[in-house]
Amino acid sequence: MTLGAPIATLTAGGLSALAGRLAEVPGAPLGALLAAVVVIGFFLTGAVPLLLVGGDTSRAGLGLVVLLTTYVLRLVVLLLVLSLAVGTQVVDTRWTALTVIACTLVWVAAQVALVGRSKATL
Repeated sequence: MTLGAPIATLTAGGLSALAGRLAEVPGAPLGALLAAVVVIGFFLTGAVPLLLVGGDTSRAGLGLVVLLTTYVLRLVVLLLVLSLAVGTQVVDTRWTALTVIACTLVWVAAQVALVGRSKATL
């Protein structure tokens, strides 16, 4: 696994935090950094089933069980973290939501660029 997508996502979150600071939106910098960390954590933990199976098709059933279990757990943790953060009113809700969307798009774009450069087939 390469660190290109996490670094690009963290950079996007940092730029969003800086923009929130410059726009003087209360809670925007913290919300932007929280959003970037949540997106990175969500996508990195999604690689666990792939790393577990590792191309061994005899363990594909185990990988599917782990994939579905970790996906549900990741969604629950994501909802808990975001609802707790928004409930404390320490972060700006709109800025956090927009940063989650932006960081997700950056992650996907970085992964597409990585696959395109490696000439790997999907």
